[in-house]
Amino acid sequence: MRKSVSVKKHRVNYKGRVFTLPLVIFMVLSFSLKSIASEVDSVPEEISEVETNEILNWPKGPETSGRSVILMENSTGAILYAKNIHEKCYPAAMTAVVTSMLAAEMCDLDDEVEFSTQAVRDVPSGVVNIAIDPGESLSVGECLQAILIRGAAECGFALAEHCGGGSRDAFVKLMNSRAASLGCTETSFTNPVGLHSEDHYTTAYDMALIGRDFFDNELLCKYSLQKTLHLYPSEGQKDEIIEHNASRMAIGGAYEYEYLIGARTGYTEEAGYCLIAGAEKDGMRLIAVIMDDGSDERYEDAIALFDYGFSNFTMVNASENEKSYSIGSGVASYGTTDIMGDSSPMFSLDKNDRVLLPLTVEFSELTGTISYDGVTGNEAARIIYSYEGTYLGKCSILFGEPSDSYDFGVKPEEEAAEEKTGKTFVFINIAMVALVSAIIAAGILLLMGLHKLYKRYRKVHPNWRRQYRKERHRSVFSRWGRKKLK
Repeated sequence: MRKSVSVKKHRVNYKGRVFTLPLVIFMVLSFSLKSIASEVDSVPEEISEVETNEILNWPKGPETSGRSVILMENSTGAILYAKNIHEKCYPAAMTAVVTSMLAAEMCDLDDEVEFSTQAVRDVPSGVVNIAIDPGESLSVGECLQAILIRGAAECGFALAEHCGGGSRDAFVKLMNSRAASLGCTETSFTNPVGLHSEDHYTTAYDMALIGRDFFDNELLCKYSLQKTLHLYPSEGQKDEIIEHNASRMAIGGAYEYEYLIGARTGYTEEAGYCLIAGAEKDGMRLIAVIMDDGSDERYEDAIALFDYGFSNFTMVNASENEKSYSIGSGVASYGTTDIMGDSSPMFSLDKNDRVLLPLTVEFSELTGTISYDGVTGNEAARIIYSYEGTYLGKCSILFGEPSDSYDFGVKPEEEAAEEKTGKTFVFINIAMVALVSAIIAAGILLLMGLHKLYKRYRKVHPNWRRQYRKERHRSVFSRWGRKKLK
């Protein structure tokens, strides 16, 4: 007796396949997007722990006598020269750069600042002051000049109380908050004028970060280089006050420097002689911080650092030199071929971003890494540039194309020939791929729907063709029978 074998038909899951197609496309796109990041290692830390004179093929810097020394480029934050830049030091009166920045931002220059008894009496014996008495007043602008030109401690205290709503402690909290917002992680302020305290400290690196903000303020820089503080009698203060700048880098000083844009000194027995200075030449602005040095040696070190920086480094436009990441018609990868046809670019390199480049190094020798950290506004990502682990700058990858002109895919023959000789990469036009995928998916879903309706009708009317023939025959014979009866 033959056994009946039941054969289970394989049921194709068209529905699963339909939804798998867009999923596969999405995964391909996602993989392509990640492929840029996978080409490179992790983003290097912007804080270099390496002494620059130890970097291979790096321009050799000058011998400096300061215990902690740094030379930083202002716009990028790149470090040209580093010597013990994370060693804890005391800033002394260099603290005035933070106090002046906050006061200039929070007040109008004409605002009147009244000197409390505490602001005057808290200045220790031997600390620089301009002999203001309690109850007298100066304008904010005059106080700023007094602390940046002369380092007048009572003016720093009075400004702190004025900006802190009468509370010096509240102002100090603002100082620490501002330092933290600038990226300082090794800084603690306890007073607005730099009086010595074990808890009032910073590093050369953190001080340079603060300097990036300070040297962007032209008025404060101008005050810091004035040769003389000259305050005229007023209703709030009856005396004429004339004091000379404590810095020997000021105008007319023994170490006056041609390209100097601002400077502030500091000294206590514990801190030694300190200096923060900024200089600019040929569009490159440098910041030098020297801590715990000799009185004149700090100026000599600063000038040697500036000369070294301007002679051995240059600023280059990243977008004009970048060849590895050709951000253009697509976003999935980088290169020159658009597989879905030419279209307006969805991404572009910021044409304003510059990178610090040692003259001993070619741009092609830099390491470029893609980072998605800290992007803001119109940024999609950033290319972080470094050499031998030392950060040199970044270039933003922006959404959209900044140019208003389009070539509609038509390129000169010479340009096309140059592109063919280079390395070829693939672009994927996401908008086109998404549109095609949506049309395909919609078509398949429509066919599925029609097929489902057909199956449902067959289930309700399984013998509809046979029934139709019977009805047709009945109708024909019925008409024939009626004719015969007639």
